[in-house]
Amino acid sequence: MRRLILALTLLLLTGFATAQSGDTQSGLLCTLTGKKIATCCCEKKDGKLYCPLAKKAIESCCCKPAAR
Repeated sequence: MRRLILALTLLLLTGFATAQSGDTQSGLLCTLTGKKIATCCCEKKDGKLYCPLAKKAIESCCCKPAAR
């Protein structure tokens, strides 16, 4: 169940990033590094959720909508 919720969260965030990619003021923010990103950086690695920007395994997605 937890994996399903994580997968849905990732899909949702990726959808938001894709829908807003034309707007230069929008996007996502990696909460671990503080970097603005165009698409969600969270990925699956060795069966765990991983942030390639912070280079570490994470419990939940670290991407959030950037403030406008």
